Amino acid sequence: MHMLHRWWTQPSDFAWTTAYHRINPILRRAHVAVGIWCLLYAVLCILAAHTPAGIGEPSEHAAGNLLAAVAGIVGFAWIRGPWPSETVSKMFVVYLEASSAAALLMLSDPMVALPCAAALGVNGSYIAAFHSPKLFFGHQCWAIVISGVLFTRAVTAPDADVVLAGAYLVLLTLVLFSAPILTQSLLVLLRRDAATAFFDPLTGLRNRRGLAAALSETLPAGSSAAVVVIDIDDFMEVNDRFGHARGDAVLRRTAAAITAAFAAPAVTTRTGGEEFAVLTFVEPAAAFASADTLRIALADGHGFDPAVTVSIGIAHAAANTLPADYERVYNRADTAMYAAKRGGGNTIVTDINSEDDSLR
Repeated sequence: MHMLHRWWTQPSDFAWTTAYHRINPILRRAHVAVGIWCLLYAVLCILAAHTPAGIGEPSEHAAGNLLAAVAGIVGFAWIRGPWPSETVSKMFVVYLEASSAAALLMLSDPMVALPCAAALGVNGSYIAAFHSPKLFFGHQCWAIVISGVLFTRAVTAPDADVVLAGAYLVLLTLVLFSAPILTQSLLVLLRRDAATAFFDPLTGLRNRRGLAAALSETLPAGSSAAVVVIDIDDFMEVNDRFGHARGDAVLRRTAAAITAAFAAPAVTTRTGGEEFAVLTFVEPAAAFASADTLRIALADGHGFDPAVTVSIGIAHAAANTLPADYERVYNRADTAMYAAKRGGGNTIVTDINSEDDSLR
């Protein structure tokens, strides 16, 4: 029951999943594959309207053509991109479920319609990949209802082949239920494990890979952005004098102070060792004020032993130049941080010349 509860309460994290698709070179064009599937569905609707075993009634032909037209429009929208929001994706799921069921129920030959219900498995694959177990469970219930209706129609039709209908039902059980449930459970576990690879386990901040994922997401609107690079002064002495356990505590305390000083939607990252980076979307004066708040808070210590100081470098850029220009801005901030360290630490240096990267 505990494992079932964990599965049921697992969030979808749609934003992370789509961000992962955008940064992965193999999955980056997955939205094109979804669009092609929609176009193929449109072709199936057209073919179903031109076979005796397909859509029979003339009034239903118009409905079949309408389904094909809508599927074509949706398919081209997917191919054009970009990835939809979670709300739009859920609306797409509702469309898939309703249109698929309508097409299946319009087929005139129940022994053709029953095996065609396997197409619902494609819907389940999309839901399993991008949405929560709750939505996937809802899809499975819907698939049971539609399969049950089609099976009932098949076995109650004149001259029904009950054995063949039963064989189709067994096939649907394998295609729609057994395999997808195992696949969805595996995807949930893989998604959870993959998500942890984007965060530093010691501090809970994003790591470099997590920062890259954040840069691929839709960034907050604004005219100004800043990259803040933070390095703990003389951190090796903390480890040598107090031990690595105390050093880890200092890193966690520093991470907490950074998070407090730079509130969301700022992106806070541990880039390695005792160095941190922040991507924030505020004006230069506000970025400097937050950095100074952090510097003072850490130097005061607030009763922690040992208290530490930090060297901070800041570089600014126009928000609309990120993420393409991030590395150059980061290097400017990193250079400014080392200038602060050479000046004795516990200070802030701002790179204010974006043209020649000089420091003032």
